[in-house]
Amino acid sequence: MGLLDWFRQSTPKLDQTRVSSALVDETIDYVVKVTDARLPLVHHYRERLSGPVTRTLGYINELRDLVPAAHEVGPLSWSLDPSIRAFFARSKDMLETFASCKDLRAHAARAAVDEDIYAILAMDFNEQRRFGTAMQGSMMVREIPRTAFSFNKHRLRLFAPDEDTLRRAIARRLLDELALIALGTMQSEQETRRELENNRQLLSARLTTLRQRGMGMESFLGDAGVGEGDEEESSRLLRQLEENETRLAAMGNSAEALDRQLDYLAQVLAEPMNYISLEHRTAHLDSMNLVVDDKQGDPVEFNIANADRHPPWRRAFLPVRIDRALLGGPQRKLRLDNAERWL
Repeated sequence: MGLLDWFRQSTPKLDQTRVSSALVDETIDYVVKVTDARLPLVHHYRERLSGPVTRTLGYINELRDLVPAAHEVGPLSWSLDPSIRAFFARSKDMLETFASCKDLRAHAARAAVDEDIYAILAMDFNEQRRFGTAMQGSMMVREIPRTAFSFNKHRLRLFAPDEDTLRRAIARRLLDELALIALGTMQSEQETRRELENNRQLLSARLTTLRQRGMGMESFLGDAGVGEGDEEESSRLLRQLEENETRLAAMGNSAEALDRQLDYLAQVLAEPMNYISLEHRTAHLDSMNLVVDDKQGDPVEFNIANADRHPPWRRAFLPVRIDRALLGGPQRKLRLDNAERWL
């Protein structure tokens, strides 16, 4: 069985609200396979991961509760749903995003005709402070600090036949993100080890060359002589080699390195809130996407996903239920150049 097939068949049942021992065991097997399949060689690896995995599963359940219900998205949504209107500058932009999505079309082609289509509408999100005008009582006041939202680079992801399946897919990706963060630390250490081992070989080769030129006792007992510059170079190489060996020794042997890899994974899973988060946002926005009070604007909701990457990673998203009319077709072709006729 290939690794991708194993992932599809071995995903933990993250739709469970209760963190059972069976779910913990399934999740341990999953994160170990994702990060380093050699981790079971570490003594008591399952016991060492059990507590951190339990904490991660509880946290993921908390995050899943923050995801709002799916919004219906059809030809009229831009005019009817304030959230959708805030995400897209024009109705035509919304219609084009859905109609031109190849992944959406591929999923719709695979699904039954009467099957619902749920997905995640993901977007880049920017929040800026600006100065503008605003009414205070009956007076227009200038240079008032305002907050503006902007959404761009829209994409559709995680297609599903129902909302429960979609939420389970979100939970799986949150778990994947934690595993990838731990894997990044593991990979960084492995690359450092490889670099030190390569340095060792290069330094040893250069020292061998200097010996052949008369380093050490050869400098006064052998056939080859050595100059002052060569002595300085050999001393510098010896210092570098010593520093290199000290760093390698601190990283331990292969068994100790594997044990430390398990520690990295356990550390991330024990404190998942330090690495990923979801934030449910609600705000009242005017037609320019400026934040206003509830009497001047319409309510807009979305989630913000954050991940501890370099640079920090942040995206806005909203679950949606997609009307197949957005896809067009032989019977219901959607003409984007005349999109306003839907309004």
